[in-house]
Amino acid sequence: MIINYPHKTGTHCETASLKNLFEFYGFTISEEMIFGIGSGLNFIHFPFPFFTKNEASLFRTVPTAVLKNFSKRMKMHVEIHTYRSKEKSMKTLDVLLEQGIPTGVVTEVYGLYYWRAIMPEWHRFPGHHIIVVGKENDTYYLSETDMLFSNQTLYEISYQELKEARFTNKFTSPKGKLFYVKSIPEKIEMKPAILQGIKATCHNMLEIPLPFFGAKGIKFLSKRMLAYEKIYGKSLAIDNLRFQLLLSEEAGTGGSGFRYFYATFLAEAAEICKDNELLIFSNKMRMIADEWRNFAVNTLRYTKVADNGYDPFPQTTTWENLRKNPVDEKTDMMSLSDLIASSERASAILSG
Repeated sequence: MIINYPHKTGTHCETASLKNLFEFYGFTISEEMIFGIGSGLNFIHFPFPFFTKNEASLFRTVPTAVLKNFSKRMKMHVEIHTYRSKEKSMKTLDVLLEQGIPTGVVTEVYGLYYWRAIMPEWHRFPGHHIIVVGKENDTYYLSETDMLFSNQTLYEISYQELKEARFTNKFTSPKGKLFYVKSIPEKIEMKPAILQGIKATCHNMLEIPLPFFGAKGIKFLSKRMLAYEKIYGKSLAIDNLRFQLLLSEEAGTGGSGFRYFYATFLAEAAEICKDNELLIFSNKMRMIADEWRNFAVNTLRYTKVADNGYDPFPQTTTWENLRKNPVDEKTDMMSLSDLIASSERASAILSG
């Protein structure tokens, strides 16, 4: 059986999958609004080899966290489960599909044959979201939302390959994670959910008391990059810079992409909440996204210079300033946090 499902590609695998999934149940909402209410914007830098031999920066929350936050704030009933047993995870999926329930799964992206055909062998990401919309015999039908793939075609995959893609042998394994919608309320209050989402994002970016997280993590990375050559030597320093570029702009929605995403969310939120201050912050976030993009462009330029035999860290004023302070999000996030606090106080007064 193949469910009549609204398959469309989108910008980000998690939010695009959720957008289509909600549309299946008659609820229309943008990817950006899902991302913002679900507090998807984040930053963490791991100052040690993570996915590869290089340090890693992550620009997003953990897989299905957006759904968990979004559904709670929108008062939806969703189910999210992980499994120890591969067979049990597949049996649960089969039961849901037999009931006509489109079911999301989190996979290792390299475990999917159509991704392996276009990506380097070393590329691994165990947080890719897809929706399974049917099964015939031992063949499953997938709604793949990445824009690299078809907006018209469902992908077919075997039982064995899908099972293996849902588990890895590393601590970052998806552990067979699946998710599905049980119910959506008839009436949804958008404004409180928007304010809660922004407040949580500001908390994540400003108040986690560890130097690797949020705005502090961005500052940490800028200083850490200055030490790459001393810590790793020239060759690995260049590799680390390239990997930062890969994570921020090439292997997923990334640094500037998520910030452009959040800027659009703030613009939509301004219209819903009738608050022009949010529109001002939308424009500021767009400028921050531009800075991340410029950071990536300059990183690419200087790693290419290094390939030609020059010092991997050219001593120019532009590059020094870029590395010392790649992007400053703290001031704008603090102002946005103050705005939301005042909005919540106003809402409390009005409702009281």
